[in-house]
Amino acid sequence: MAITEETITRLRVATAAGDPDAARELGRLLCMLRTDSLEDAMDGDFLATWPEEPLLRAALRARPDDQLAAVLLAGRLVQQIDFWQIDDDHAMAHGEDDDTLARRHDEAHALYASVLKTDPGNAAARAGVATLNAWAHDTGALEKEPPFSYYKLIMEAGSGSFSHSEHVVATDPDEVRWACSWLVAPMVAQAGEPPFGVDLDLFTYSDGRLGSVVHLGRHFHADGTLDWDAVEIPPLTGDPLPVGHPVGIGHYGYSCDWG
Repeated sequence: MAITEETITRLRVATAAGDPDAARELGRLLCMLRTDSLEDAMDGDFLATWPEEPLLRAALRARPDDQLAAVLLAGRLVQQIDFWQIDDDHAMAHGEDDDTLARRHDEAHALYASVLKTDPGNAAARAGVATLNAWAHDTGALEKEPPFSYYKLIMEAGSGSFSHSEHVVATDPDEVRWACSWLVAPMVAQAGEPPFGVDLDLFTYSDGRLGSVVHLGRHFHADGTLDWDAVEIPPLTGDPLPVGHPVGIGHYGYSCDWG
């Protein structure tokens, strides 16, 4: 089912009324975005605001044994550690240091441990612990592509010595379309036309193997919107990536790199 503003509004209303299922689902969806505010997305800082975090925390407060919310929150904490480790000066300017990263590490580890205590075979939690340990010890021992099926949306841009890429990992075509609209929206809103100098591609993986690539950048309308009717997103085959499962150095949902 297509994700619309009405979808998100309905989940927000239910979350405000105290529905933990709505809080978790809204948090899961917002994992796909850098920010849920177009104004923030247009600030030019490429700063992730982690809009899902308070929702996942609310879901866990209501149900401390919610494994899905725990794995999602742990994964986002690991992503935050990675995000702030990219540039020390950038991190310090936003109040991040070794202590804040250590607190995230400890909380993520505790969340994964709580899941594995009751479900030792939880694939997302087991892989999450491995990823967390790899970041903490800088071993680089990360599985490149997990043996599941998923979509990976990648937008890359560069100018001079600066390069920037944003990734979204999802298992539902509607979520891919929705997340993609948020990736390109800031540039389209500023220019009123398709983004210039940007590569936008959708990769489909089956059982951890790359199956196809769709060059979405070829399907922009003149006003900057994407012609999804001209894009065939292949269905996933095999076991879908578990919610919250790491993918290489990234995670289920949104992640960002720049250099």
